[in-house]
Amino acid sequence: MKWSKFILLSVICYCFSNILTVEAGRLASMNVVQRLKELEPKHAEIKIRIINFVYSVKYSLVQKTDEFYKQVISAKEESLANSIALEDELLYQLNHQTQAVDSSCLDFLKSIVDSNINVAGVGFSNCINDVERGVESELHQAQKQLNVDESEIFYQSLLDVFQGENVIAGPDAIAAKLQKKAAEIDAFTSDYMSGVFKVVEQFSSKLWDLRNGYQRCLNVNESVLKMAYDVSKNQLTSTCLGSIVNVEP
Repeated sequence: MKWSKFILLSVICYCFSNILTVEAGRLASMNVVQRLKELEPKHAEIKIRIINFVYSVKYSLVQKTDEFYKQVISAKEESLANSIALEDELLYQLNHQTQAVDSSCLDFLKSIVDSNINVAGVGFSNCINDVERGVESELHQAQKQLNVDESEIFYQSLLDVFQGENVIAGPDAIAAKLQKKAAEIDAFTSDYMSGVFKVVEQFSSKLWDLRNGYQRCLNVNESVLKMAYDVSKNQLTSTCLGSIVNVEP
């Protein structure tokens, strides 16, 4: 009789234990679905964030390029104005000489002045053409680096965690895959955005280099023109036997 009670009690305990185990297993299965529900909005949000981020960065590149062009145009305007001022200054000297100065000599100098400013114009064109080629190259490179592989984003699967698994019999394996999937999404976002930031930084740095290079080119062009005009001034006094006159206000 005692053995019968013991066996009955053991069976009851075993059944109760199985019930608890089954309930725990079912709870784990439901937790998998709950975790999936939590991960899905994040999965969608990441795609939207990356696409919006890329387009905002492209817009930023357009703004940076626009600002660069404004600075280049402003520098060109200033350099051109300085060069024309040099020409006007020398022409003023040539046009205000006394009648005693050889007019044919003055005409030769005027011709030289005109040629020098035309040569400076070639220099201006070379400077602007070089910087334009540089900008086009950097824009092409940045655009190439920012091209999003849409398949890598849009076709990033979320439900593949169930492949080869059984949500009832083996929920823990799926839960582990979901955990890995969440980490992959975070890593992909972090890596991609870090890469995009690097592209923007490199582009900004290249624009800065191009702007400085353009300014140096303009400075050299102005410097050469000024040296040429200084030579013409010396020729005015030493060859044409003219004089440097005071500029009237």
